[in-house]
Amino acid sequence: MEIKQTLNVPAKYLWHKIIESVLYDARRQTGKPLQETQLAGLKYTKTFANHQQATLQILTLEPNEEYAYTTTTSRNAYTVRYALTAVDAEHTTLVYTEKIDSKGGLQRANDILTSFLLGWGRKRNFKKMLAKMTEEYHQNGQAAS
Repeated sequence: MEIKQTLNVPAKYLWHKIIESVLYDARRQTGKPLQETQLAGLKYTKTFANHQQATLQILTLEPNEEYAYTTTTSRNAYTVRYALTAVDAEHTTLVYTEKIDSKGGLQRANDILTSFLLGWGRKRNFKKMLAKMTEEYHQNGQAAS
């Protein structure tokens, strides 16, 4: 899945919102008070709501430009990438990509079917989240940039 969208926010603001979420998740899973400078290469076990576990590893951490991670389970590896490009001081193009590498033919078929069935809703929700971040930026008078 790929989503490309230009947002009416600076790259620095969008980066801050992404990293804020990453730090929250990493702190919750590891129990450690982490800072952004400690995230590059970080690897930890993540427990999901259904009690399944996966290994999450941060692959790329280029401030205001790119964040990528992979989540690996016994069934597949799920890689996510956020690429930010500053258009100008107040606009950023975000390219969000997801890739699933399945282990085995049956799992691959299941992942393809699941992606097809749930993809539209996930894209819609992701775009809603981006719209909310943009709205918050403008409501707060650009205070967080």
